[in-house]
Amino acid sequence: MQAPSPVSMLPATALMLDQLQLAYAVLDRDGLLVEANDTLINLSGYDQAELLGQPFSKLLPRSQQVEHQAKTRRIMAGEEACLPYYESELAAKDGSLLTLQWQSNLVLDEQGDITGMWMAGHVLPKGAQPGAGAQLALPEPAYLREFFDSSHDLILHLSATNVLLFVNRAGQEKLGYSEAELLGRPFTDVVHPYYRAKLLYQLRRLYEGQALNKLETVLLTKAGRPVHLIGSVSSEQQPGRLPSARAVLHDITDRIKAERLQKVYYSIANLAISAHDLPALYGAIHRELGKVIETNNIFIALCDDARTELEFVYYVDQHAYFEQGDGRPFSMGVTEYVIEQGQPLYFTKADLLRLMRTGELTAFGRLPAVLLASPLSVGDRTIGVLTVQEYDRADLYTPADLDILHFISGQVALAIDRKRQEEHLALQNARLNAIFESGTQLMWNVDRRGSLVSFNRNYADFYLHRTGTLPVQGVNLLEADIGLSDEDTRDQFSRSYLAAGRGEAQQFEIPLRKAKGPDVWLSVTLAPIYLPDGSFEEITAQAQDITATKNSQLVLAAQEEKFRSIFESFQDIYYRTDREGRFTILSPSVREVLGYNPTEALSYPIDHVYWQPEQHQSLLLELRKNGELRNFETQLRHQDGHAVSVLVNARHTAFGTEGIVRDITEIRRIQDDLRLAKEEAEAASEAKTQFLANMSHELRTPMNGIIGMIDLLGQTVLNTEQADYVDTLRTSSEALLTILNDILDLSKIQAGKMRLHESPLALVPLLDRLSALFSYRASQKNIRFNYLVTPETPTFIVTDETRLLQILANLVANAIKFTVQGTVNVVASLVRTDGEYCTLRFAVQDSGIGISPNDAARLFTSFTQLDTTPSKAYGGTGLGLAISKELAELLGGTIGVLSNTGEGSVFWFTIRCQVLTADPAPVLELPAPVATPPTENLFASEPSRILLVDDNAINQKVAARLLAKLNCHVEVASDGYEAIARATAPNASYQLILMDIQMPGLDGIAATRAIKAQLGSASPPIVAMTAYSMPDDAVRFVKAGLDDYLAKPVKHQQLAETLARWVSGPKPLAEVTAPTPPAIIDPEVLAQLYQLGGDGFAAELYSEFVEETTSLLDQAKACWDVADLEGLHPLLHQLKGTAGTLGLTHLAGKALALEQAIKNHETDSLSQGLIDLGQLFDQFVSHYPTILAAVE
Repeated sequence: MQAPSPVSMLPATALMLDQLQLAYAVLDRDGLLVEANDTLINLSGYDQAELLGQPFSKLLPRSQQVEHQAKTRRIMAGEEACLPYYESELAAKDGSLLTLQWQSNLVLDEQGDITGMWMAGHVLPKGAQPGAGAQLALPEPAYLREFFDSSHDLILHLSATNVLLFVNRAGQEKLGYSEAELLGRPFTDVVHPYYRAKLLYQLRRLYEGQALNKLETVLLTKAGRPVHLIGSVSSEQQPGRLPSARAVLHDITDRIKAERLQKVYYSIANLAISAHDLPALYGAIHRELGKVIETNNIFIALCDDARTELEFVYYVDQHAYFEQGDGRPFSMGVTEYVIEQGQPLYFTKADLLRLMRTGELTAFGRLPAVLLASPLSVGDRTIGVLTVQEYDRADLYTPADLDILHFISGQVALAIDRKRQEEHLALQNARLNAIFESGTQLMWNVDRRGSLVSFNRNYADFYLHRTGTLPVQGVNLLEADIGLSDEDTRDQFSRSYLAAGRGEAQQFEIPLRKAKGPDVWLSVTLAPIYLPDGSFEEITAQAQDITATKNSQLVLAAQEEKFRSIFESFQDIYYRTDREGRFTILSPSVREVLGYNPTEALSYPIDHVYWQPEQHQSLLLELRKNGELRNFETQLRHQDGHAVSVLVNARHTAFGTEGIVRDITEIRRIQDDLRLAKEEAEAASEAKTQFLANMSHELRTPMNGIIGMIDLLGQTVLNTEQADYVDTLRTSSEALLTILNDILDLSKIQAGKMRLHESPLALVPLLDRLSALFSYRASQKNIRFNYLVTPETPTFIVTDETRLLQILANLVANAIKFTVQGTVNVVASLVRTDGEYCTLRFAVQDSGIGISPNDAARLFTSFTQLDTTPSKAYGGTGLGLAISKELAELLGGTIGVLSNTGEGSVFWFTIRCQVLTADPAPVLELPAPVATPPTENLFASEPSRILLVDDNAINQKVAARLLAKLNCHVEVASDGYEAIARATAPNASYQLILMDIQMPGLDGIAATRAIKAQLGSASPPIVAMTAYSMPDDAVRFVKAGLDDYLAKPVKHQQLAETLARWVSGPKPLAEVTAPTPPAIIDPEVLAQLYQLGGDGFAAELYSEFVEETTSLLDQAKACWDVADLEGLHPLLHQLKGTAGTLGLTHLAGKALALEQAIKNHETDSLSQGLIDLGQLFDQFVSHYPTILAAVE
């Protein structure tokens, strides 16, 4: 800053010094005053004319004047340095002395010669020690800096382009910038954007020479906080120079904040009245609080009086941890800490972390950089906490902001508490109004004169029906309403109103007459409504229509008489006892049941009539525990001494017990008879089961011989006629075995010995298999066979697939059998669901001959056929539907039929099964088959030594021949004793023992145990080969010690497989007349077909397949010859599905490959593929009869 001229101080500088209350003087070389500002003149008490031109020493005490003049001459001569800081006394005109601290410096001309000296000083407070400020010298040329920096106001110097040339220390501290950051910076950078345009306009006018009396603006600190300023600004206008401005500004931020805070305070007070509800109040509080401090992150949490729960009723946060309205149990969060401390708290992040380490706080959500929280208190109650926080800027809030928050929080608490009370009062009023208007009671209020004040709708309706007009406030009820009543009613109301007017509550019942309708009875209550001072002006009245109660009194009297009649004629005993257990009431029936006189028995304790008194104690314990007891069976003592069996229903009452006793002596006798009958029936059922088991054994023994010999005969060289006879024998024996199996299946189910084997399955593939089994048979009769699965039916279920398919096969076979032409449809649908279980319905619809309703009732009984005449057209045992019925019930469902003669039939059944949402075991289409080794490859080298144990000569012969064809050397034992002797002989070297079970003398089980006991680990495998075929027989025999099980009649393939399992070592082949063909049929599929329908069923299916496929291949050749690939594709698809269902995996695989080739347009290999397909079919046709014979 350039020094002012000693003869002319710039007006702006003088003005600024005056504003800062700094005394200023300029001396010439002689020490004479050439300039003095107003502050110095005012301090001295002289006029300007009295000072200018006088030595400056005139303003000093006389004792210092001479020395000061001499010192000034030396300084002006350059003989002595000018002191930059010093203190001296100033002698005013009135003789008073002031101590000033001065800063001084020489004034030089352009050549550097001394032309004078300037001085600036300020008054020191009284008591200040001399020399308190003159320690340091300021660097040139800032000769006024120390004075400006000592000011608390902001002093700014601006260029004509509004660039900051100087900012004093107070300005730097207020704005938070260093001097280097401010100097040279555009002034507008630190001006609040809202005030920027106005300030620039004012400065422009100032530079143009217009006066600006007052400047009011807002600057921004480096942290972005507003600073409100007011002061003066002046412009320096020097010739040849651009104008500049100097401003002295006073900080009024606290005043502005206080004004705003006061306004917000009153605004929040009014919000409790204007806000519609609490949520609106919370939002308004947020908006008002944002006018005085930053509220980007704010929440209001309220607690209950017991401090058990917190509710975050208002929550706005950029990193929200809670949702608005959320609550949590009172714990150790910041909110709870503030409530417990009971005072506003300022937290930095470091403060929070320290409290967390000491265990005083628990963090919920992200920690803020700074947090202010103030308790919301109403009187001595703390209802919650008001909190603001900032996550990024730790300097956003200062402790002063906490004072603001605390100041506001009191009014916020009052507003919230008032609004909560208003809402609570509104809820209470709503409840009272609901009570007043709800229910059936009549409610009205009157004053002491009887005039109507208020009433509910029920009273208005009653008044209208009674008087024909609606009630109005102010009407005198004693005249308008009660006046219509008879004299007694008027007197009663008048007396009661008068008594209530004296403060006496009244309650009475009274009849009233209506204008229309029957008279009514009212139960009326009158009571005064007391005010807080104990007085009252109104009477409240309530009335309940008790007409029904009054009318019921007569009914009750009649009912009591009726009860007495019933009580006296009651066959059971009704009783009551007191707390000591003595009878207080006994029905007259006690005489008939127990022989006691009812009157005399009233003096008895109740345990006196118990056969065993401790049973009564047990009854009492149960009553005390549960309050009541039902069907407690015990015995009472008849008066003549015998026991009487009874059932007791009793309950515990406040006065003792009561109950009803029923004589069940006769019921017990009937139950004993039924129990005996049940035991006899069970014994008969067991006898039936045993009989069936024995019959199975006895029937299978000759069947073993018949089927075995037919099998052996079929493997010899036969001419055409002989082969036909053998086929006829085989077919007849298979039919007989099927009948036998059906009978045994039915007996197993009825005896409860059939077990389900549940597994996951897909419905559509199951019905595909069913369709493949019966489609050709249906087509042979020109019957259309279809199936449908309704959309809502689950795709995957868990049930016994074999039994489900067995029922469907029985019903479809019957439908095709009894349908000449038309359709057979299978429909699967959902009946209902129950959690993860469901009930499915399967319906088989046909257009066949139909059944009359009378005949339909007999269909599902065993051995029942509707046509039993010698000329009947359809065969069968009549067991298929009976078995289906039993299987359906075993699967958790039922079965039935809907039909009329000539209109077709619908046979339906239901099952209960588990639902699966997805296929549990996806099945790859047509996996490569695993072939069973041909029988001729099972044994090689030497014959195997087999011990055959059987008491039946025919069975011995059949088994020996079958074993011989399997290259076995067979030795025979006719009973158990001989078996033991042969097996344990020193030279015995059997590789397998086939053991019959039922033999005279010693059975097979005992023989097995004896052999294994003697031979130990050296014992050969022992396989049961028996006619016992009940479900549990195999398990029973293995548990008894046998190693395996074969059921008679024994079939060639089964015997071969058993030998393959148990006989080891290479053996030479024996010559077989008819060698067993390769396993081109999947044995598992073949076994399932046998299980579904028996031998004849499987043979029939494969025979139908031969006819169907012969036709399909002819059609396929015709399509290929004309290159009709579209016609060829469905033929191959049909052949693939049917062959796969019947277990012809090689044939199905080839059809699939050809189908895929057509889809992929790979036609080069189709010609050879069709030839290969035909060869595979020819191989099947030539071998399948032998395969079936081997299985049999």
